[in-house]
Amino acid sequence: MKFKFLSLVLTVGLSTIVNLHAQESRMLSSQRKTPYWQDVNVVQVNKEYPRTQFMTFDNKLEAMNSRFEESKYYISLNGTWKFYFVEGYKQLPENVTDSVVSLSDWKEIKVPGNWELQGFGTPIYVNHPYEFVERDPKTRFPKFAPPYLPEKNPVGVYRREIDIPQDWKDREIFLSIDGAKSGVYVYINGKEVGYSEDSKTSAEFRINKYVKPGKNSLVLKIFRWSTGSYLECQDFWRISGIERDVFLWSQPKTSLRDFRVKSTLD
Repeated sequence: MKFKFLSLVLTVGLSTIVNLHAQESRMLSSQRKTPYWQDVNVVQVNKEYPRTQFMTFDNKLEAMNSRFEESKYYISLNGTWKFYFVEGYKQLPENVTDSVVSLSDWKEIKVPGNWELQGFGTPIYVNHPYEFVERDPKTRFPKFAPPYLPEKNPVGVYRREIDIPQDWKDREIFLSIDGAKSGVYVYINGKEVGYSEDSKTSAEFRINKYVKPGKNSLVLKIFRWSTGSYLECQDFWRISGIERDVFLWSQPKTSLRDFRVKSTLD
């Protein structure tokens, strides 16, 4: 009976989350009173469901003997990006995610790589406390309760061009961000694609309706802290930005999206 009750609770909870995501995907962040990064009910918007990680190849021989990056349907976005950094989110220019902006005030940054280790902001080490919580100097107790986040919340905006091959036009096209901390907004050609928290897992977005063959602009706007930061209070350096690979990849319209291997003790 306990197991059935737990299953029911989990099912209802997951259904609620899915419904919330469906509602959120119909409303751009600019139209919302509470931004995604401050909303405990939002952990992802327009993000693909988690899956087993694999790459597409033209035949079995290539698939069995090749690395991810050797597939012609894989494009790495690692390298040097343009970067705009502010110490507080209210300092961001309104047009910072537009498809065309002046880059005269932008710097350069290596991806992957935390921005604090490249001259932007300050790395923080603590074991279990929340590094972003303001505390009373006398009692050392937090001044505010969760899900409070500080106004001085650094933001890094990453920008680069992406080139979509002509022969991908009839395929499903995905953007994969293998790790970025903490709240990540995605924009292509000035249009909002989606949002993701959970900084230590991959975030994948289907981007067909946002791209065209040839040159496109890609922007990632990353908040150092989000409501998801309350679930990432572990004993490690608190540093931010794109921490793992970023890449494009494509699949045929009809294809496998996930698989599971079930083994026995025999």
